[in-house]
Amino acid sequence: MIGIVIITHGRLSEVLAETATLIMGEQPGLTAVTFSARESLDHLRQKVHDATAPFRESGCLILTDVLGGSATNICAELLTHDWIRILTGVNLPMVMEAVSQRSHLDLVSLARKVHGGGIKGIIDLKDFFAERARRPK
Repeated sequence: MIGIVIITHGRLSEVLAETATLIMGEQPGLTAVTFSARESLDHLRQKVHDATAPFRESGCLILTDVLGGSATNICAELLTHDWIRILTGVNLPMVMEAVSQRSHLDLVSLARKVHGGGIKGIIDLKDFFAERARRPK
């Protein structure tokens, strides 16, 4: 099974993993890595290595919070590995898509599906309800 590793500033990764588990049940292979300003980049690098290492054979999808942030920059060092894919801008729909689809998709297809799920999860409700009201009943 493809591993899902969420890596963010602060506790966001833990909260996303906890919330996905609350909604979808226990999720083996879902790992949250936190990072604070007091930690060194070398310490973060080790945490990323430890979190991803168990998935060398099955593949690992890493979800980070923001492009250009420390977590993403450290993860970018792993892009040379074929068993790693990294998506930035993590949100709850992405995490839920990842854990629900990982058992029947390959890593590249999973990354594409999760990317699309993240985008679909961003909705302007005013526009959404206006469009819905215009549809014939």
